[in-house]
Amino acid sequence: MTTLIKQHHRASHFLLASLLLTSVGFSGTSIASDISHKLRQSTEANSATENYFELGLGIATGIAPNLTEDDQAWTSGYLVMNGSYTWHNAFIEMYGESGDGLLLGYNAYESDNWSLDLVVGPQFSGLDSDEKFAELDDRDTSVMLGGRLTGYVGENVLQFTLKHDIAGNSKGMLATALVGRHWQVRNWNVHGLLGVQYFDSNINEYYLGVSEAEAARTQFTAYTPGSNINYTAEIGVTYPISESWVFRSTARFNTVSDADMNSPLFATTRSTRTSLSASISYVF
Repeated sequence: MTTLIKQHHRASHFLLASLLLTSVGFSGTSIASDISHKLRQSTEANSATENYFELGLGIATGIAPNLTEDDQAWTSGYLVMNGSYTWHNAFIEMYGESGDGLLLGYNAYESDNWSLDLVVGPQFSGLDSDEKFAELDDRDTSVMLGGRLTGYVGENVLQFTLKHDIAGNSKGMLATALVGRHWQVRNWNVHGLLGVQYFDSNINEYYLGVSEAEAARTQFTAYTPGSNINYTAEIGVTYPISESWVFRSTARFNTVSDADMNSPLFATTRSTRTSLSASISYVF
């Protein structure tokens, strides 16, 4: 029993670390979710409407840089909560399966091939509750406001985002460029996605930097990271089990830049993150 408790405790730390990596931008999971959703839509039970809610369960495993332990592998179950609601040009959406929080938006422009949304929502999270971070300053959630441009070029879907923190925590800016495509194989929807992400020095310094004051009262050395660019790739499948039940599986690969991994906050120095997930959800 003691062994099982320890394994569960370690798995929890792995999941927390992986979620932090996702939120801070070391992976493309959070940012890629909107375009991933569009690529999956053609076979999902909710594809006929923009207003829906789904609930389900999933399991994920992977290997990633870790903040607190030397072991970089992790496995954990998770709750699927996805949904969106549109009223005139305003909308609210959440793709929790990809790690996103609540997002509010307004469709400012739409043509046959292009759509521009103004979006705002929380992004990034604080450090793990591990005692090694107890003497560090809090890293609060940023509220990111910006634009999201989505276009259809041939059979490809393109998406560009530019956001800035309006809460004044990180005071940072991020930009992304993503391109994806889907293929229909019988009842299976197969999609692929490639992307690049830019994070300015303000975001990196706030979440991964160590100030001189923090270094003076902790075991960490002072560190001031610069801006960085990370790359992401994703391949996934979607299968409509029935009118209301949907199966998904996704494999993701992301790079982690040296500007991030040189941070003394990390217990490991792995420069990539890889994950595989599978879920079953019910669409209301």
